[in-house]
Amino acid sequence: MNKSLARTFFERAELLCEREAVRYKENKSPYKSMTWTALARLVKEMAAGLIARGIEAGDRVAILSQTSHLWAAADLATISSGAVTVPIYPTSSQADIDFILSNSGAKVVFVHGEALLKKVLASKQETLKTVVLVSQLNKGRSLSEFVAENDLSPDFVIGLEELRQKGLTQLEQNPEVVSERMAGICFEDMATIIYTSGTTGTPKGVPLTHGNIVSVLDDLKGVIPIDENDVYLSYLPMSHVFERVCGEYYWIYSGGVCAYAEGIETMAKNMAEVKPTMILTVPRVLDKIYAKVRSGIEGASGNAKRLIDWSLKVGAEVVDAEANGVAPRVALRAKHWLAEKTVLRKLRERICPSLRLVVSGGAPGTSHTIEFFNSIGITTIEGYGLTETAAPACVNRVDRKKIGTVGPSLPSVEMIIADDGEILLRGPSIFEGYYGLEEATKDAFVDGWFRTGDIGIIDGDGYLKITDRKKDIIVNSSGKNIAPQKIEAVLKTVSFVNQAVVFGDKRKQLVALIVLDEQALTQHASDEGWNFNSYSDLVEMPEVTNMLKKEIAERSKSLADYEKVSNFHVLANDLSVEAGELTATLKIKRNVVAQNYKAIIERLYKEEKASQPAAKGQSSKGLVSSGR
Repeated sequence: MNKSLARTFFERAELLCEREAVRYKENKSPYKSMTWTALARLVKEMAAGLIARGIEAGDRVAILSQTSHLWAAADLATISSGAVTVPIYPTSSQADIDFILSNSGAKVVFVHGEALLKKVLASKQETLKTVVLVSQLNKGRSLSEFVAENDLSPDFVIGLEELRQKGLTQLEQNPEVVSERMAGICFEDMATIIYTSGTTGTPKGVPLTHGNIVSVLDDLKGVIPIDENDVYLSYLPMSHVFERVCGEYYWIYSGGVCAYAEGIETMAKNMAEVKPTMILTVPRVLDKIYAKVRSGIEGASGNAKRLIDWSLKVGAEVVDAEANGVAPRVALRAKHWLAEKTVLRKLRERICPSLRLVVSGGAPGTSHTIEFFNSIGITTIEGYGLTETAAPACVNRVDRKKIGTVGPSLPSVEMIIADDGEILLRGPSIFEGYYGLEEATKDAFVDGWFRTGDIGIIDGDGYLKITDRKKDIIVNSSGKNIAPQKIEAVLKTVSFVNQAVVFGDKRKQLVALIVLDEQALTQHASDEGWNFNSYSDLVEMPEVTNMLKKEIAERSKSLADYEKVSNFHVLANDLSVEAGELTATLKIKRNVVAQNYKAIIERLYKEEKASQPAAKGQSSKGLVSSGR
């Protein structure tokens, strides 16, 4: 029998029956709960409703929605009907929505919210036959009112309940209609087309089969230990392969409860409400949690701070011993017992007392943040993968974490390093080619190996360390190859630095744009008695500039002279998705940042050049400004 994601879901639901499957909120209400049986019923009715609307096996069904239990239900209903899910980021531009709907030929779109509904309607795609609204409209208006106001066919835009009713009618006529569709799904059949958010250019469609994804789930079972007793908090975009495969599908594969956050901004509140044991995260979110806890530590009294620092050092020594495959010495175990009793347990409780496992992905992690979480006893592992590899290709092992690496490859994935340092992969989870793009597909492979576009090294234990993106490599005016992510990682170890972007292609020196943690810096400035009226005033103060100059110089001692930042600029605003500077998973779009801040970057070079005769090695005037 062929394994498929649809069959995996219904088998899990049948096994766990009346146990809790999901927790979700509606209109700011307390969390509600749904059993596996109820969730399976919802999915089956929606799948039958799609069939009633004319969806055939292989047809495309898009989802344009925030992360929610209904996103998962729409996805599961789509693949259960034999169709192909096409996720679209809710932050997508109108142009990207138009392109994805057109390129995929989607016949149905599940949409959440009136604003996104209007974007779908504005797209006016000829292939689109049905739009299913899975939420309420603004100001309590009915869907029929909206349809009449916009002169739409009442059969074109329907609500979720109407789709379910059509599904019930379909099931009354043929109770086995969904089972028959699922029986026809093969391992090699397409399950989804995920359009890469990309840091440049037009999105490319990445088709992934049921087999691609199931092979990852089979591998993860022996790598990420979760089961039906775990509670998982979902808050990342489900449009992204990381949350989709390691979140939605792995939750189904392993059982347990999936609780949905109201949004990324309410994550801390929702963690306190649902008490998750496991989360997926991206480095920037993890860094913010760390910065908040670290700020509290820095504010502790002398003796208390010394005890905390000692305890964290002990915790780090235990993690280091595990990384080297050796058991901690008796003396270290005794110290760790004391650190646990006095400090580490309290730090875990401050973050989330039930949290035991964090998996970080989507972008390079910050080593000191990951070390901190592991040191206090929250297992935090970093993984690596791409949309083209169905999410993870490498994952650190929970019993032997090597901080600064993304772990060894999954059991079914082969990995080598090309002569130019590029990471090459092959295995059952790797896609076969971009949707409708023969040339791009040809360029993506060499001798059967997928070219990741990332540069890395593999150590003696098979653990991969990512050093940079191949296309991001800076070649300075002397012809030196410089990996900007390496320098950015150093800058992010500087106090209060949240984001850093380094530039210097065809230039003699490097410059950087820096974003600081507003809350932590403001608190520090208040504690120091600095006089300022606003955050934009604060980042212009010489005290901030001098503090950063001193610490950047100290942290950069391990870098070669040509790798050191010669000038920097502090932004008063975060880089953002809305400004096009970050992808939906918060990866920096280097080219967009360079364009948005072109004048400032040029001014940094002029400042650096003016000071050049007096400057040697690390020297920075540290130009700051609050303007975007």
